[in-house]
Amino acid sequence: MMRGLLVALCIGCATGAKVQLGANPIRKVVTLMQNMQKEVENELKTEKELYEKFMCFCDGGTAEVSKAIEDGKAKVEELTAKQKEEEATKAQLEQEVVDHKKDREGAKADLGEATSLRSKEAAEYAALKADSDTNIAGLSAAIPAIEKGMGAAAFLQTPFGSHVAHLVQSFPDMDPVDRRSVESFLQEGTSAEGSGEILGIMKQMLETMEANLKEATASEDSAVAGFAELEGSKKKEVEIATEAIESKMLRSGELAVAVVQTKDELEDTVEEIAANEKMAGELKEQCASKAKEFATIQKEKTDEVSAISEAIAILNDDDALDVFKKAMPSASFAQQNSAFLQKSRHTASKPMRAQAVLASLLRRHSEHSSQLNLMLYTMQSKIRLSHKHGHKVQKFDEITKMIDDMVALLGKEQKDDDKQKEFCRDELDKAADEEVAAKEKIAAISATIEEQTDTITQLTDEVAALQEGIAALDKSVVVATGQRKEEHEEYTAAAQMNQAAVELVGKAKKRLEKFYGGAALLQEEATPQGTLFQAPAFVQIKAHARARDEMEVQEDDTDTETSTQKKEGGVIAMMEGIIHELKMGMKDSEYAEKTAADDYAKLMTESQETRAQDTKSITDKSAAKADLEAKLVEAKDEGAKADDELAIVGKTIADLHASCDFLIQNYDLRKEARANEVDALKNAKAMLAGAVM
Repeated sequence: MMRGLLVALCIGCATGAKVQLGANPIRKVVTLMQNMQKEVENELKTEKELYEKFMCFCDGGTAEVSKAIEDGKAKVEELTAKQKEEEATKAQLEQEVVDHKKDREGAKADLGEATSLRSKEAAEYAALKADSDTNIAGLSAAIPAIEKGMGAAAFLQTPFGSHVAHLVQSFPDMDPVDRRSVESFLQEGTSAEGSGEILGIMKQMLETMEANLKEATASEDSAVAGFAELEGSKKKEVEIATEAIESKMLRSGELAVAVVQTKDELEDTVEEIAANEKMAGELKEQCASKAKEFATIQKEKTDEVSAISEAIAILNDDDALDVFKKAMPSASFAQQNSAFLQKSRHTASKPMRAQAVLASLLRRHSEHSSQLNLMLYTMQSKIRLSHKHGHKVQKFDEITKMIDDMVALLGKEQKDDDKQKEFCRDELDKAADEEVAAKEKIAAISATIEEQTDTITQLTDEVAALQEGIAALDKSVVVATGQRKEEHEEYTAAAQMNQAAVELVGKAKKRLEKFYGGAALLQEEATPQGTLFQAPAFVQIKAHARARDEMEVQEDDTDTETSTQKKEGGVIAMMEGIIHELKMGMKDSEYAEKTAADDYAKLMTESQETRAQDTKSITDKSAAKADLEAKLVEAKDEGAKADDELAIVGKTIADLHASCDFLIQNYDLRKEARANEVDALKNAKAMLAGAVM
């Protein structure tokens, strides 16, 4: 009401200069009151519009908050179920990864054992096949020779004879009677006429060896095919298990991040529900308070408009105008009117100045506009009541309390800013340290991954080199076996030839000794007359000499005897030398054969040991590689987690900057503005202290 009156008086001041002093003063008062009525009606209309907007906000806000609460509760249930499901799935995946690792290790162990067994079987088959081929070749050559009528002595002189003889002695699938028959044939030299039974035995031996070799070859082929199938199956198991481990560990890592995110989202949703419930309560309280306040304002404004209307009606009455004209001369009325208008230029009261201070604070876009509006509204109400009741004394204790509360609120906000600033700095420092730690962790994990990758590559190269070495070793064993076989065959043939040569030279030597009477007859056997015994061979030689030349019988006898002795002694000695050389050559060949056989056996033993050692190394390195690959997957998972942690720290830092930068940058300005507000509020309070209306 006071504001409306001041506006009306100002309008009166503006129009008073244009109206002559002699004009009707009652009309001026009525005009002022009509303006006042319009202003009050406009104020009521404005208050109603504001009230309706506020109530619209109350209705919409309450519905929105209620919906947000319901949605939040539904989301809490959903997130709780999701978190349980993710945790259960993560635990299941971790157990499945453990099971897959066990399966992979089992498959690798089975493959290593099968590989070792297959290598051993292959070596045994290779040795068996080499012996069988040699034996079959010997029998295949021996049978046609015996069929052609070759005797035992000649048979033993053949390259395959001694081998067949040895084979007969060591052949396991032979009847003892048959064995003795064949040995008898070979040792006693049974004629070819009785060799039919021997041929049958040998053919049976050949068929048995060929059947055994065929069976062994079929078994080897079956074993090779079975091993290839087993190897493919086990490698497939290892590959499938490795892929499952990698995919499930990756999924487990993703679920770990998802569980943390779901948990954080669940906590945020619970906090949001609590904040919405608190807001709903505050909104309900504020809406009820606003409705009550508007009802009071509406009643006051309506009463004020009604009173002004009644006053205007009274003053507009014709009888009332006549009364004023008769009771008050125009000059004195004009003077009173002039004096009345001058009152509007008096100095404003303390409450008005306090109101101006509060309005000034409000115009500065204060953060507490609602409190200031409430203070201004309360002061206006007090001022209106004062004018309504004829400047009755009004106390401003309520406004003073509001000012005290606002000063306390500003102090609390400043303390909150102080705490928030300190908190922001601490959190930013902490986040920066966490970021450095996260980066260092990522660098360490990256170094570990690089090291493990290099080690895996190295192990892969070493396994490949070992496999190539085993292949080369197997090839060298095959080559050495073939070479040993050729050397043995050469030795056997050479031994047989040397033996045959010795026997032939021996036979020739015996024949000469028989012709010449033997070596013993050539030694001195003195007669009583001191003459030598002349062998018949010598007489025959002399007779041949006489036949050639009867004229030189005596000279020829002496010369022929001497020459024969020389010839007989030189040829036999030469034969003995040849026999000696042949026997020495046979001994050298036997020594060379024995040395080569020992070297071959040593090579086979060393090759087998090397192969077993290399196979074990391949198994160990493959297992180590598999372990490193599993650790590499874990390291990559840890790296992904570390990247997520770094991203979370980065987001935290960004959020801190978003919430803290404005406070830190404007801290001094906010503090200064808040101090100015406090000073202004204290000035307003001082103005209201003891003020009366």
